[in-house]
Amino acid sequence: MDSRARVITVTPAPSIDRTYVVDVLELGGVHRASSATADFAGKGVNVTQALTLAGVASEAIVPLTPEDAAQYCSEPAIRASLSSQTVRHNITVIEPGGRTTKVNAVAPELTAPEWHALHTEAISRLHTHHSEWLLVAGTLPAGQSELAQALMREASSAGFLVALDTSGDALIESARSGVPDFVKPNAAELAECVGFTIATIGDVLRAARELISWGIKNVAVSLGPDGIVGASESHAIHAWTEPLVVRNTIGAGDASVAGFLSHQVHSPGDLPGAIRQAVQWGAQKVQQPGSQLEHFDSPPKVLSSVEPDLDRRLAEPGII
Repeated sequence: MDSRARVITVTPAPSIDRTYVVDVLELGGVHRASSATADFAGKGVNVTQALTLAGVASEAIVPLTPEDAAQYCSEPAIRASLSSQTVRHNITVIEPGGRTTKVNAVAPELTAPEWHALHTEAISRLHTHHSEWLLVAGTLPAGQSELAQALMREASSAGFLVALDTSGDALIESARSGVPDFVKPNAAELAECVGFTIATIGDVLRAARELISWGIKNVAVSLGPDGIVGASESHAIHAWTEPLVVRNTIGAGDASVAGFLSHQVHSPGDLPGAIRQAVQWGAQKVQQPGSQLEHFDSPPKVLSSVEPDLDRRLAEPGII
């Protein structure tokens, strides 16, 4: 593997993801888990882990206390910037059939010096590695999306490609800025961005093209069992798999982002190929029990069309 990190990820609110598997979840009940795992995670961390697994060098920049850094930065791909905030813990409960219940702790607010340290470290590592991509991913602490936008603007101005995977106001504000080269909303997040319901593939493409009109170069919309629709100024593609046995949906979006970026590193500008790989990596993740992609064994077959069925209704629409 080339030691030059092709993708630098920034996760402003990393977490310990604790996953419990139970026979059935009953509100108010006492449960005994049949298995339990704990992963140092967060969207950017998960993407870096998946890229590294695939042989694409990546570094994940995360704000950690010195104590947390000593515990969680044993992997060379994880780099800490100084923070006073202890890493948060998120809980996932999985039932047979893949039904998933998740409880996420509130993202701690970073101080101005902590944001400056995160920003400076990310820009430094981009230049050190002559990286292709910066990814800003995951929950952004309340009211701090402007600071993330400043990081993305500086990276873009320096010639690096910028990817964003977040939600809510942070996604809307950043998308309207036109700075990111790539965003990956789901149907609900896309509907929130454009202000209308996303019920069909045609709605997905109409909304994606609105984001493109704001300056976004590539949009990948994750649609759960309906796969992913990708769009750019010159391309549109819908890719999906046959129904799968779902074990854990957590982390599937991160695996898809990693698949997209991995393909873009090797084949810049090939949106159809990147979307197909995004679908394949996401589909592999949902069949695995943890919150991170663990292996690439038995990749599922990906189906795709560059002439999407605009009338196809979504299993999981985005409703305003």
